[in-house]
Amino acid sequence: MAATRFIRGLLLAATAVLMLTPATAGAAAAPSDLTLTIAAKGRAELPRTVTLRCAPTGGSHPKAAAACDGLTSAGGDFEQLGQVHATQCTMELKPVVGTAHGTWQGRPVHFEKEFGNQCVASSAAGAVFDF
Repeated sequence: MAATRFIRGLLLAATAVLMLTPATAGAAAAPSDLTLTIAAKGRAELPRTVTLRCAPTGGSHPKAAAACDGLTSAGGDFEQLGQVHATQCTMELKPVVGTAHGTWQGRPVHFEKEFGNQCVASSAAGAVFDF
């Protein structure tokens, strides 16, 4: 009798876990819409701006799928993008400022960071600022 109750309890717990799994997976794939800009700092160059949409992937970003993958791996945290590429960049000082505004999986995003040059921005942030 006690064994039967124990097995029923295990089956109920397993069923509850299985029922919750699809809801959790769906929450992780909430739509994300971002406007990304790279602007030259202290130079008369026009800023470049693209849109990035994830889940589903789209927008005007030329490497949207790779950018979405990078952000997903970083949990949407731009500071956690890290060194994605093993790109060797010159030491040329032509600062650029990368900004991101919009939403990532329902959370507001307001990010801004200065990089030594475009190569460093692309290397440090992977495909996200590689446009």
